[in-house]
Amino acid sequence: MVEFTPSFVKIQRACGAVAILVPPASGKPGEGSDDGGPVSEAQTGREVHEQHDKLVRALADQHARAVAQDYDEGVPDEAFDALMERARALMAYEKQMPALLAEPERLRSEKVIFWSWRAQSAVAVTLIIAFRLLGYSDGWYALVVPHLVGTFFGWPLKATVKNHLARRNASIGLHAVGVLLVLIVLGVLSPWFIVALLIGWAAVGTAAADGPEEGK
Repeated sequence: MVEFTPSFVKIQRACGAVAILVPPASGKPGEGSDDGGPVSEAQTGREVHEQHDKLVRALADQHARAVAQDYDEGVPDEAFDALMERARALMAYEKQMPALLAEPERLRSEKVIFWSWRAQSAVAVTLIIAFRLLGYSDGWYALVVPHLVGTFFGWPLKATVKNHLARRNASIGLHAVGVLLVLIVLGVLSPWFIVALLIGWAAVGTAAADGPEEGK
């Protein structure tokens, strides 16, 4: 979990001075924001916080330059605008920080989601081919074909900052369902385990559907 406290920036136009308050930020990588999404390049948590510190220092330096001057009639527009620009850059970056911190984990989830559903599709196709070659009872198609169709629905799933963990867990759980399916059709487990198979698919489907697509 990330405990991130944004820098509260207060800029006040005053006669001969500019007041600015920037409490320090703290946090650890690992959690994204609700409205965040993937970024162009994943950065480590250390790199994200280093960039944040750089922006904080730039704002503080700009403030120091502004107050170091002895202005008789208030802060000139140029100095004030430069300070405002630094403040806006800092606040804009802080808005992106939750998504930046979540990006490495989101990318891992994306790979798990992408390959898990396709792998289970391959398992179902392999079982269908084996049925034809070995002359298995056609009754098992009632389990394997729905499994194949269900995995196709997982192919378009995307990993967003908000839902990637739920969908990654669902994708991992899908493999357990696949193993259960194989053991049932091969006769290792009793057909009564079909009930567990259906419960597993319901759990996987619910978890995979969890989380909106906004903020991709």
